[in-house]
Amino acid sequence: MSFYTTHLSFRSGLALLTAALLMPLPTSAFELPLSDEALRDAYFLGQRRDDTTARFLEAYRQYLVAPKSGPHVFAVELFTPFALAVEASRNHGGSYSAQEARQDYRANGDSFRVGVHVVYTNTYNPGIVKGQNRVPSQTSPGQDFQVLLKQNGKAVESQNTRYENTSTSGRGSRGGSGSRLTGFIIWLEYDALRLTSSEATVEVDTPDGQHLNTSFDLVRLR
Repeated sequence: MSFYTTHLSFRSGLALLTAALLMPLPTSAFELPLSDEALRDAYFLGQRRDDTTARFLEAYRQYLVAPKSGPHVFAVELFTPFALAVEASRNHGGSYSAQEARQDYRANGDSFRVGVHVVYTNTYNPGIVKGQNRVPSQTSPGQDFQVLLKQNGKAVESQNTRYENTSTSGRGSRGGSGSRLTGFIIWLEYDALRLTSSEATVEVDTPDGQHLNTSFDLVRLR
């Protein structure tokens, strides 16, 4: 199931939305490096794998309206080292321990991660992009997008960029099971020490001329 489909299900319940709005926000800026106490908090929050975990991570995402044509930049997320530790704990199985989480954090260091989620539309999909049936990869079409993380009007250099297909399960033309590409995600990683301001802006330029800005208040993110 794609991130797009999952999010639509997540937002469908009024009670869940209300709970998300009532969830208290962290009062202090993100922490570097993460203390043992913070790592324990992240570990146990991720291990819950419930609505509390989902609501917490939602604070690190912003959603954009669909354009009249062209690709739909559906969501932009900015994960701090703490949010990445929560996600890592959530994605590991039940045998994952707090000690392993601490070791993984020390091995990986402090990073910020930007994710740009792009959804295919009737006017932008693999059958249309560059006139041939190509899927997103490190050669197309994600590289047609420009993504910049800026602070105080200056771009922060990324350490790594990668691309990931998104898809949804379904039935093939002959009745068998299969999957359908729904879009792709552009992932960028940054050295957390390079982010020194309280606000960060993610700018996205699409191949059809859309220029999108999303701002994140790092004081409100743990």
